[in-house]
Amino acid sequence: MKGISLLWGLVAIFLSAGNAYSDEDTARGVVFEDVNGNGLCDPGEPGVAGVAVSNQEQVVVTGEDGRYALPVTDDTIIFVTKPSGYAVPLGKDNLPRFYYVHKPNGSPKLYHRGVGPTGPLPESINFPLNRRSEPSAFKVIAMADPQPETSQEADYVRDDVLNELVGTDAAFGVTLGDIMFDHLWLYDRYNDYVGKIGIPFYNIIGNHDMNYDADDDDDSDETFHRYFGPNYCSWDYARLHFVALDTIIWGGAGQGTGRYREGITDRQLTWLANDVGHVAQDKLIVLLMHAPLHTFRKDEPIPGTKRLFDILKHRPKVLALAGHTHLHEHVFFDKRHGWEGEGGFHLLICAAVCGSWWGGPKDYRGIPVADQRDGIPNGYVILDVNGTDYVTTYKAAGFDRDYRMRIYPPGSTGSSPPARRELLVNVFDGSERSNVEYSLDGAEFVSMTRTPQLDPLAEAMLSGVMKSSKSWAGPAPCPHMWETTLPEPPSRGTHVVTIRVTDHYDRTYEQSKIFVYR
Repeated sequence: MKGISLLWGLVAIFLSAGNAYSDEDTARGVVFEDVNGNGLCDPGEPGVAGVAVSNQEQVVVTGEDGRYALPVTDDTIIFVTKPSGYAVPLGKDNLPRFYYVHKPNGSPKLYHRGVGPTGPLPESINFPLNRRSEPSAFKVIAMADPQPETSQEADYVRDDVLNELVGTDAAFGVTLGDIMFDHLWLYDRYNDYVGKIGIPFYNIIGNHDMNYDADDDDDSDETFHRYFGPNYCSWDYARLHFVALDTIIWGGAGQGTGRYREGITDRQLTWLANDVGHVAQDKLIVLLMHAPLHTFRKDEPIPGTKRLFDILKHRPKVLALAGHTHLHEHVFFDKRHGWEGEGGFHLLICAAVCGSWWGGPKDYRGIPVADQRDGIPNGYVILDVNGTDYVTTYKAAGFDRDYRMRIYPPGSTGSSPPARRELLVNVFDGSERSNVEYSLDGAEFVSMTRTPQLDPLAEAMLSGVMKSSKSWAGPAPCPHMWETTLPEPPSRGTHVVTIRVTDHYDRTYEQSKIFVYR
């Protein structure tokens, strides 16, 4: 049977111009193996059984012939959850095309254009899949908050981060929201740059990716739908189940950019329960979101977290990746946070690609240093997977992968008293489960204490002598700062301090710094 090609995603087929449609109808179609790669369900191409298809609330599984049926309204996105061992078509700029947007009347009129009228519901909405080998060991690139506000800042993203990712062997990448800084017309430029990396790239919606002139939350994602499809969805790769969540709720136009709140809607949580209900227990669930469920600076998780915990509490292990805060932080959920689950739940809030919103002094390339609010360089996260085990590594843009900390020896933080004995270390990927030790001039290693506080360089750059060009950017307490007071001040002269870190993955690494104590 000939079907509708979704190769380019947002393709509308007008079967009979002028046909009336009801407020609720039924979408039907087939998920099939696209043997000849033309995007059409040709005679002889088999349906793929057991594949989840959703309307962002209900989830159904295809039958033996690959067929499905789902209710739709006049504002629905139908998407397929890519199964392991298959790939979905890639559209322009390597954007995955796994969905069909059904908006017969199109998006409301908004400043940033949304989806054009798609016309009557097609007779059959078909999803092509292509067989692909998916090794159990693979990597994912996670970028949070690129957030360019101008064309020049989009070029900063390209030159500071994307250039070093060209040719990566990662299976795919994901941008964890705030893809833009309000100016959504820059999506074309950004997608063009990211597409040149050469891997599929998924995108999560952030608070700066919304239509601020929308009257309600339902209409705030129209431009995102036009470019990227569903604001929440899922896909499988090898033994992992990836779930994109929308953790930003828009409160309505006329209130400025601050008229949003962090949280997860009930409808989305209903979908999540239906979605993971079809996922085998031996798969690792990986949640991808913009606003994190919790941070060390807040007493309570965001609304919807409790129900999310209930949905996932029987999973053997859960990982979540987020952005939004422009801080890098590991959170290990337990009863303190309301997590009563049987396995571990690890949240990594990823440092921002834009750091301190592309602020700070410029380097020799003319790109802002942009160290973020907790004093670490801007960059991205590499997720290395083996089976259902994983490790995450923070990669500072423009630095070697082994650059993992900043050391502030005694007397180096601008204090005038000559007897200053404090040693500070900002361990970029540090967590409450990290063990940090120091050795002075080759002596035995001694433990340091994790003490959240302002990073001296961030304080200087964002509120001190160097001052960021972004007036709203200020330093914030760093959750991965270690401190100790030396038993005695070092003797006057040159010394070497070595820091040894053992992280929560049981990886050990060291970094040394020569300093002069006067």
